[in-house]
Amino acid sequence: MRNKFFYILILVLSFGLSNASAQTPKPKTINGGVINGKAESLPKPEYPAAAAAVKASGEVKVQVTIDEQGDIISASAVSGHPLLRQAAEQAARLSKFKPTTLSGQPVKVTGVIVYNFVAAKADEKEEVPVWGFGMFLSFLQFADSGLISEMGDEKELASILAEMASDVPAEFAAEKPIFDKLAKAVGDERRVLAGELLGAIKKHLSGDEKWQVEIGEHLGAALTELIKHTKNMAGGSATINESALKTSLQKIRDSLLAAPPETSPELIKKFKNVADFADAPELSSPNTLTRLFQTVEPLFGSFSDE
Repeated sequence: MRNKFFYILILVLSFGLSNASAQTPKPKTINGGVINGKAESLPKPEYPAAAAAVKASGEVKVQVTIDEQGDIISASAVSGHPLLRQAAEQAARLSKFKPTTLSGQPVKVTGVIVYNFVAAKADEKEEVPVWGFGMFLSFLQFADSGLISEMGDEKELASILAEMASDVPAEFAAEKPIFDKLAKAVGDERRVLAGELLGAIKKHLSGDEKWQVEIGEHLGAALTELIKHTKNMAGGSATINESALKTSLQKIRDSLLAAPPETSPELIKKFKNVADFADAPELSSPNTLTRLFQTVEPLFGSFSDE
């Protein structure tokens, strides 16, 4: 159940990062097809912790552009599991190729690098962060349907929500009807049901678990605005609500003051790094928003420590 929640919230982050980094090369180039065998250096991608949590595996294709010196100047995953795409893109950018010439003149080359990910066998099941519940449901509550549909396949989201509805933990049995409705809902109805489910879940929790869900709730609201920023970097025109973002960051900071004694100091530190942006003088500037997005990333990188 928690792995399914975590899959979605990582999916939210990974799509945002992928869209923020993807760029379409404009210079004239020649097409080299699959170019794995032409590389002088082809580093292996890391297997992300989030992908390990859901045993993601398979082939990822990355469309790249190589400049006249043989360096990668753009890389964008065009197929493969969403949780593996960013790692493949990062590895592709570190690759090195021999310069290509045409009629004696150096030219740019486009091509595809193919990576095959194999799910690692873990002896122990990694624990998913409790704050993921709050973040995921909060994002569904605050993100409009247009933003969600731009981030991926609406049918895939519905499928995973349906799986979650079929695997509701015993402590949330009373909320099973809400889970079922949420799996089928779209648009404003989904937003309302996500908020209703979030409130119902918090009633069953206490101590550190309740605190984590609540701080995750504030992070989800902030992430909604950050996803708009990544869309704009990829050519979109979403309007960022700076006031809403600042309020969410301030609520994260307020929550840190009420952290239970048993809460992980490392988790508190990560959330504090995010909350400190509430004091940024130009919070809605592209540079500040990019740095904030990058500060959010470590929250997902080592969830087994929390």
